[in-house]
Amino acid sequence: MRVRRFAVAVAGLATIAALAACQNEKPAATPGASASAGASAQVQASAADALTAAGAKFKDTTVKMKMGMSGAAGIEVTGSLDGPGKKSLSSMKMGVAGTNMNIDVVQIGDEVWMKMAGVPALPKDWMHVDTAKLGAASSLRSSIEDPSYSANLLKVASSVEWDGTSKIKGTLDLSKAAGANAAAATALGEQAKAVPFTATLDEQGRLLTMTVGMGQVASAAGVGDMVITYSNYGEPVTIEKPSGKIVEAPASILGSL
Repeated sequence: MRVRRFAVAVAGLATIAALAACQNEKPAATPGASASAGASAQVQASAADALTAAGAKFKDTTVKMKMGMSGAAGIEVTGSLDGPGKKSLSSMKMGVAGTNMNIDVVQIGDEVWMKMAGVPALPKDWMHVDTAKLGAASSLRSSIEDPSYSANLLKVASSVEWDGTSKIKGTLDLSKAAGANAAAATALGEQAKAVPFTATLDEQGRLLTMTVGMGQVASAAGVGDMVITYSNYGEPVTIEKPSGKIVEAPASILGSL
């Protein structure tokens, strides 16, 4: 169960806008700073602004994503986001301790449905999640209330700078991130305070790829880097309420969401 929570938390970090919102506050000018230091600060602020703009774009478009992370968790995620319609869906495949699990999630506004195949003692049907019963620190609640996670991640990114003309790099302090990253931060310990990430943008300033260096800080734990790709911007996506039998999610699972 502890491994599964870690994997779900990591997958939460990899949601489209969550990583798009990684950004750094603009550095304040320092009296007496050299011209080169001032130029460096301007470049860093520009990179942060580019990520902020990329994150904002998800609210106004549709997009598809794929995420993979090798290692002990063995996570693969595919998903679609409809920003204007406030809808999303994802399908996650995960191998934990020799057991394969498939987790499907549909979100329409503040309504959420989940299907968790391969998870013992849980219904095999679609489950409706009563979001009112989720805890204040719930990663699922955080994703609903702040789909871009900008409020949580604004203060945990540092050293944000350009690495070429369309690539940005920096680090994340996951120990300070709320909700979705709590389990991952606990598993990483002190190393969670400087997790490297890179992002590439297209000519319109939209995210094409995002890599979070989990494997670089937790290789001993058998965790690989997280790689996310984004595509099909602006193309139609179909996200509807699941059909068939739907049951209420049991209280036993609400605490892990």
